[in-house]
Amino acid sequence: MTISSFPLRDFEKKIAAALPSQSAAEIVTINPVVALRYIEGDMLHKAPEDLAKLVNTESSFPKIISETANYNGNVYGIPLHISKAVLFYNKKMFEEAGLSGPPTTMDQYLEYAQKTAKRDASGKLIRAGQSLRLSGGGSGVAEKFWVLLMQNGGSVVKKISDGQYKANYDNDAGLKTVQMYVDMVHKYKTDDPTLKHDAEAFEMEAAAFFSRESWVVGDIQKKAPNLQYDTAPMPKATLVVPFNFHVSKSAEGNVAAAAWDFIRFMMKPENQVELMRMTGWQPAREDLDLESLFKEVPQYKSFFEKRELETYPPLPEFDEIMTKFADRLANKIFTDASLVDNPDKIRALLAEAAKETNDILKQYGHLAP
Repeated sequence: MTISSFPLRDFEKKIAAALPSQSAAEIVTINPVVALRYIEGDMLHKAPEDLAKLVNTESSFPKIISETANYNGNVYGIPLHISKAVLFYNKKMFEEAGLSGPPTTMDQYLEYAQKTAKRDASGKLIRAGQSLRLSGGGSGVAEKFWVLLMQNGGSVVKKISDGQYKANYDNDAGLKTVQMYVDMVHKYKTDDPTLKHDAEAFEMEAAAFFSRESWVVGDIQKKAPNLQYDTAPMPKATLVVPFNFHVSKSAEGNVAAAAWDFIRFMMKPENQVELMRMTGWQPAREDLDLESLFKEVPQYKSFFEKRELETYPPLPEFDEIMTKFADRLANKIFTDASLVDNPDKIRALLAEAAKETNDILKQYGHLAP
């Protein structure tokens, strides 16, 4: 057996080339939004009846997850694991700053970032308070912004009716979220693009807190096992992104049957628990007994706290929307120090970005009137 790994974008390019030519692996694990184009192109098999029934059983999967596996009344994808953000915070740094626990409001996010950021004798920032996603390829910048936007009541797009959406960040929620970023980077200087970011920064104790998914717990176990940290659910809501098993049309007959049998094996409750224990990725199933895992690794418990959930809408163009929004955030908004205490300019930039989002929706026939 040969196992290869690729950056996410490279993987998506390989899938885009392999599925149409029926040279893809028998089982592919992809985001449901990415899978839409291949389902519409008849490149992926429908799920067998027993697995379809499992997916649509409310006690096994939350509705928001099972909906991503259905298309035109048929189940195609079997949800394997999900990406769901919570807050990671350094307990030692919080205690040193006189903070008894994690922030629970967005005002506290800014306050705690100021209290936990650290500077050297010359005043240079050497440790971020909250590590923000300020740059990076693809749609990741927009996705991490979305998680914080949700706490203020906004989202990237809002469903108005079936198949009809509009941008939902050109409003007070978007203004508050951008203001927080701008204040952290340019006003209070609790984060800086020159610092290390994300999980690496947190593991190296170069950041006091940040928002990320459950894989970070497993990464910390390997790379920073002595790190004094804990997790907490996001204040109001969080983004959940499923990754679903699909069987490609490369597999037929006995080969396809064996592929579905492997998926059945992976979906057994005990194997779903083991998935998280071994990899850190959060299983999509909800009907699991996780108490033994929580005793081993209590930081996992926050990922299962009930919060309002949002996920990627079933729009083939949504990746384009997110990628272009991310580019505006990273290159036109987060870098602009003139946005400090300048809400009118922030609103103008958000209106410009929202027009682009709505133009893409209109192009695909999905813009609400």
